[in-house]
Amino acid sequence: MRIGCHLSVAKGFAQAVRVAPTLGATAFQYFTKNPRAFRGAKTVNLADAAEGVRLMAERDLIAIGHAPYLINLASPDDELWHLSIDALIQDLVIASARGTYAVVVHCGKPKQHGRDYGIARMQAALTAVLQQSPRPSPAVLLENTAGQGSEIGTTIDELLAIAEPFPAERVGFCLDTQHAFAAGVLSAEHPTAFAGFSHRGYLDRLQAIHLNDSKVPFNGRRDRHELIGQGSIGLPALSLLLNDPRVAALPFYLETPVHDERQYADEIRIVQGLLGDRDA
Repeated sequence: MRIGCHLSVAKGFAQAVRVAPTLGATAFQYFTKNPRAFRGAKTVNLADAAEGVRLMAERDLIAIGHAPYLINLASPDDELWHLSIDALIQDLVIASARGTYAVVVHCGKPKQHGRDYGIARMQAALTAVLQQSPRPSPAVLLENTAGQGSEIGTTIDELLAIAEPFPAERVGFCLDTQHAFAAGVLSAEHPTAFAGFSHRGYLDRLQAIHLNDSKVPFNGRRDRHELIGQGSIGLPALSLLLNDPRVAALPFYLETPVHDERQYADEIRIVQGLLGDRDA
């Protein structure tokens, strides 16, 4: 099983590839550009990207991109909606150059327009993105949400409805354990009873898992990550998730609130210690 973490590419993509193995990571996630801005993204450094791709192959690593938080593919605001489409296309171009297999994007917020409008709006946006993205292109992975405000994508049904028109290899899913817990769809008592694990349509599209503990209680409806074993989900539940054979082939990515990237080495050791331990 690949266990990874979120790393900065501020010093270059190739440098992030060099850092990952020193933390014990066999995979890593990075922001494709400033996570809190649309404009001002640097042109991808092709030499750095190529070096990163070479080093990943040499060190048997995989990487996944994460799109900016400001992207809202369900927005009723036309300017924001078009900006979001353009931003995600650019993210896929960057990720493709870096040999990244997918880009994670949060499901959007349709504001007062409701669920059905939001799903249709996201489908229209994804259609535009896929038509204009490079081929072959990294997959777009829809990340489940914690259910804050008007967010869609908190339930399996909503995620499947958004993705239904698209091939599984182009639009997939990334499960965030904290978001699912905060949304009230993944419990600490019975984490492997999560509905997605029993739905073939969901599993066929699931390509990554964000492994995070939670600062908020079950159904707390807030996106607040915690260090592994120090939150409301806890080690026993996270151990059950890690050892579920239905997700054994998937990479897990830590997005826990470390003070310094070097702290991820401790988080990865804790996770590795849970592998094969159903009684943590």
